[in-house]
Amino acid sequence: MKQLFFLLLAICCRPLVPAAQVNFVFLPEIYGRSVDGLATVQVQSLHPSGIAGSVHMLVKESTSGLPVVKVITPVSFFPAGISTLPRNLFNKSSFNFFSNALSAIAGQTRNLPAGEYSFCFTFFPDSKSGEDYENCFDGTVQPLVPLTLITPSHLDTICDKRPVLSWQPPIPFSAGMRFRLMLTEKVKGTAIESLLTNRPLLFLDNISGVSLLYPATHPELQEGKTYCWQVIAYEKGVVVSKSEIWDFTVRCKEEVPPVPTDSYRELRLLQNGNYYISDYYLKFSFMNHYNVEKLAYEVLDLAKGMDKVKRLPDIKIRQGLNLVDIDLSDSELTPGREYLMIVRPFNEPAVRIRFVYMEENKNQ
Repeated sequence: MKQLFFLLLAICCRPLVPAAQVNFVFLPEIYGRSVDGLATVQVQSLHPSGIAGSVHMLVKESTSGLPVVKVITPVSFFPAGISTLPRNLFNKSSFNFFSNALSAIAGQTRNLPAGEYSFCFTFFPDSKSGEDYENCFDGTVQPLVPLTLITPSHLDTICDKRPVLSWQPPIPFSAGMRFRLMLTEKVKGTAIESLLTNRPLLFLDNISGVSLLYPATHPELQEGKTYCWQVIAYEKGVVVSKSEIWDFTVRCKEEVPPVPTDSYRELRLLQNGNYYISDYYLKFSFMNHYNVEKLAYEVLDLAKGMDKVKRLPDIKIRQGLNLVDIDLSDSELTPGREYLMIVRPFNEPAVRIRFVYMEENKNQ
């Protein structure tokens, strides 16, 4: 009887070993932007002799609950205290992606699209009798650099009824990213209300570049009116970033004198012809890809040994499509004589055009 008493006493009074416990430390606002950022999680083992097991990581989009990625590490030993997940252990993990657009983007780019996410880390002990331990963290993922409009700038006044619209893409940027552009007239209320309630004058989708010229297939913008516009970046149908809504006004400061209404031919097409018959105006269309404000050109008299023609007017140009009218009435050209015009676009090869100067339309 005494032996049984001492046996029970020994069992009841033996030192208690605390149950194995594991906690996780993770900063989603900093490291939750990418799949590889999950490797920065720290494991805190409260067991005095350490514990062996596997870490399971599950990332979900908070609003929809859609799973984005699940990472399972191989079994490893974690000593007592706080330790960082070994990089080679993370690289040997299994990465599971799911059948949805968010997961497809994460699998292709290794980055999480902008949004609200939950990051859950679960420790599964190698011992079957051990308990599982889980910590979850909520975080917001934003692009490092958001999508930003460039031109026309906010509250700007321009004299261009078919302007170049350009923007800076969000960072990180991937080749599969596309853009949607909306532009409408600003009426009563704010720019946001106008963009949401008015029918857009310009709605372009699936844009791969970061700039475009206002399409010739759409009616040109009107003098004295204010317009608001916005660009949205998306990938695989998921919105990645939205720009602010900017507005600008179309107003020309000076009247443009009337010129003959014959068509504008593209500058580079003119150089392939034999002659261009010109009256008092040389007319052509010209695409300026740079922020250059003055056309570089000269006219040579072929009958006088390539002498330069003097008193040529300065031609102001803007970025984008230009309809150029060179007034030759004060340049003292000789009717019926052949001339050579050389146009030197910035950072592009020169274009040479031969033309015959005529005065047939002087009084029209």
